[in-house]
Amino acid sequence: MKTFSKSVLFILSVLVNINPLLSFSSNAAAEEVLKLPSADFSQFQSQQLATFPQNRPMAQITNVSQLRDVEPTSWAYEALKSLVERYGCIVGYPDRTFRGLRALSRWEFAAGLNACINTLERLLQENMVIQKEDIDKLKRLAQEFETELAVLGTRIDNLENRVAFLEDHQFSTTVKLFGNAIFAIADVFSEDDSNQTVFQYRANLNFISSFTGRDVLSISMFAGNAPIARRDGLDVSTTFNLPGIEVPIPGTNRSIEFSSPEGTLSSQFAANTNNSLQILTIGYSFPVGDSLNIAVLSALAPFQLYTPPLNPYLNDNDSGRGAISVFGEYNPLYTLVGGGTGAILNYKIGNNLQLTAGYLADGLLVGNPSQGNGLFNGGYGALGQLTWNITNNFAIAGVYINDYAPAGRFGFNYNALGVTGTAVANTLAGQDILGAERLGFEQSPVITNGYGFQFNWQPSSRFSLSGWFSTFYPRLIGKGDGNILTYALTFAFPDLGKEGNLLGLVVGAEPYLTDFDGGNPIDFKVDVPWHLEAFYRYQITNSISVTPGLIWLLAPNQDNNNPDAVIGTIRTTFQF
Repeated sequence: MKTFSKSVLFILSVLVNINPLLSFSSNAAAEEVLKLPSADFSQFQSQQLATFPQNRPMAQITNVSQLRDVEPTSWAYEALKSLVERYGCIVGYPDRTFRGLRALSRWEFAAGLNACINTLERLLQENMVIQKEDIDKLKRLAQEFETELAVLGTRIDNLENRVAFLEDHQFSTTVKLFGNAIFAIADVFSEDDSNQTVFQYRANLNFISSFTGRDVLSISMFAGNAPIARRDGLDVSTTFNLPGIEVPIPGTNRSIEFSSPEGTLSSQFAANTNNSLQILTIGYSFPVGDSLNIAVLSALAPFQLYTPPLNPYLNDNDSGRGAISVFGEYNPLYTLVGGGTGAILNYKIGNNLQLTAGYLADGLLVGNPSQGNGLFNGGYGALGQLTWNITNNFAIAGVYINDYAPAGRFGFNYNALGVTGTAVANTLAGQDILGAERLGFEQSPVITNGYGFQFNWQPSSRFSLSGWFSTFYPRLIGKGDGNILTYALTFAFPDLGKEGNLLGLVVGAEPYLTDFDGGNPIDFKVDVPWHLEAFYRYQITNSISVTPGLIWLLAPNQDNNNPDAVIGTIRTTFQF
């Protein structure tokens, strides 16, 4: 019930229940107030928008000029002043105009009187004793200013209804812009490396909007100058201009090299746009009840955006504040699909369990209506994950993914660009942009079942330990079966040296092929391709950070005969 409705009930209780021969009892008054029937203003309120004078200035009220001011010498002024001093009912007025030094208009006086009525009503509800003489003053004041109180209450009710109407029929939705700009200097140091020092950038613009206050529409746009993969798979006389490192192709006497996605920097992720601004992800998420949230995704949305990867601090959704490599951000299992179009559902099971289920079709081919493409007849990934928050600082998750890749499309990639794993693992089944023919894998569709486990433990606000283990069983249809492994531990030390800083360490193995029973004509090694990473983010301001870091790759392309490679980078991130 609105403020003035309460005031009416209070005044009625005063008029009906005051016994002039007895001191006033708050408990008795409260009981009597509760006995009064509630006023039904619903019909009156429903008519307010139609009856409110639309073209009348808000400060103008009928007959104001005909009403006399309340002088400081009048009894009403003195009566209200005594109530203010005793109960502090308008001490909180921001402009503090009521000090007993000047005359008040009857409307100003009515506003002050209403404040005192509300204050005394609250004191009654708190079982405070109100003096009999104050009740008499309030009753007389309410009678003399009955017209002003009623009109003032109606005006406020009208305003509340008008505001509610505008909120319910808003014609414009606010769109918020968030973004970041990342600049990185990087180089690869290796015995056989011929790469040059590069200066690369990536800009990201995120447009966020909501229509109900609970839903979220997001559009993400990227632009960058990281190299774009060449698709002439037969020409391997030069490097393929891919992020990562150059490694010899097995079976070529180490005379021909091509790129391996190992060590791909997070600043290179989605930056292969040739300096043009492109929409990469479009998503609309909304709740269904209190437990279910649905995200409908388009373009090249990756699973990890709406699935908890359990790697806080190092995974920052590629905003340039986490790990310096893509591998260090999250389990490579999420990159097997490579971004796509579909839906992801998150369902809370009680307070500690969350079930995630999603389906993404190949984002590059989902719009192609030809046979073997489209939403349900082309490449896809179906994921299920159960996340269990065992305690406030310890969580585990089990993940399953089923992936189908048409011939030449298999790989741990994004936007058809390998982002993690050895070249051998990514060229399984004829990934043509990496020259699979040189490895002897014939192009074939691949169906893959992948299983992952991951965890996060945060014993304090200054330390976080995460890790994962995933195994994949790709089947080259009509050719044979293989096995791919990946695992890692990540260490995060937030606020080290200064609030906002972050020291991060990563120890693990990027996806590598351990076995293939299809009679591959060219031998490949199965040595563990260790990935060691260290970085330190220094927070200059709330919006600017500088992150130097190193990545040390042992046994690149899962071959101990290949020389180690060290990738160094200095990353500067601007957030807005």
